[in-house]
Amino acid sequence: MGNVFLNVDEGLKEDQILWRYMDLAKFVSMVESNALWLARADTFRDKYEGRFPDEMKMTIEKAYESFDNNDLSPVKDADDFQDYLRKNTFVSCWHKNLLENMVMWEIYGRDNNALAIQTTVGKMRNNVDCSSLTGRSLHLKSVAYQRADEIAGVLPYEECIFIK
Repeated sequence: MGNVFLNVDEGLKEDQILWRYMDLAKFVSMVESNALWLARADTFRDKYEGRFPDEMKMTIEKAYESFDNNDLSPVKDADDFQDYLRKNTFVSCWHKNLLENMVMWEIYGRDNNALAIQTTVGKMRNNVDCSSLTGRSLHLKSVAYQRADEIAGVLPYEECIFIK
């Protein structure tokens, strides 16, 4: 397996401020473990999170139709492949903004024990230790807000998680 590395999107500046809104228990866990919690992509409430764009899904579906996988693979079609990727992709969501955001407080700060932490892209890059994650890659990237039918062609699979 290759080395683990943190891919940082070229569009993100080193001094870009990032916010994470969370409850106190998650913050204490993060400090005690000296680690970020990464949630599985298939556990998000948004059922479209990490889904293939329409054209890409059709292309993958056609590819699976030509395979003779004779029941050896649990992945039978584009939906199975997409579900497999979402179950094996882990995410920590941060908000990109100069100042605190009332909408984020309303969504994530409903509890009296909520807090917001702040860092920058540069600090994130310099403080994420990838040495124990053999064979994986980490991506720090902005989310693109597009409808699935607006995206043409086939993307690298990991790009799908950054489209909402």
